[in-house]
Amino acid sequence: MTAAYVAMFAVGAIAVLTALLLTDFDLGAHHDGLPFLSLTGLSAGLIGAGTGGLISSWAGLPAVGAGAVALGCGVTLMAAFQYLLLPYLRRQEGNSHRGRADYIGRLGTVTLEVAPGGWGEVTFLDADGNRVHARAVTAEPAPLAKSTRIYIADVDADVVHVVAVPES
Repeated sequence: MTAAYVAMFAVGAIAVLTALLLTDFDLGAHHDGLPFLSLTGLSAGLIGAGTGGLISSWAGLPAVGAGAVALGCGVTLMAAFQYLLLPYLRRQEGNSHRGRADYIGRLGTVTLEVAPGGWGEVTFLDADGNRVHARAVTAEPAPLAKSTRIYIADVDADVVHVVAVPES
């Protein structure tokens, strides 16, 4: 029986990782049937059943008891994945299209002097209102002192290109 629980855990773990990393095939999301029948939901059930059955059989429970624990753990983990984890992950997909290019046009402040030909650090708010600290460079001839207001003109993979905003 132990081999069956290990196999259930292994198959479930591989399927969950595949579903979370590659895609989620929703088998029940497009109709009013059983919404918990998705690849990740069923795979989570296999992980829970394999883990619960394996631990309970190691604890010395008889086969019927280990099977009941396995079933309970499988249903619990399946529900947790489907109703707690997956909705959270799907909400996160909505903002995943934002990248560093969204920083262009933002105003910020120098937090570590930006010397010409060198780099410094700036801070600004992203589109969601989160404070971002970024490595910055400037093409201006004079250094940008700490607390200077800046405008982000361009971005690279490692730095943001900034210019000073004239005081009004």
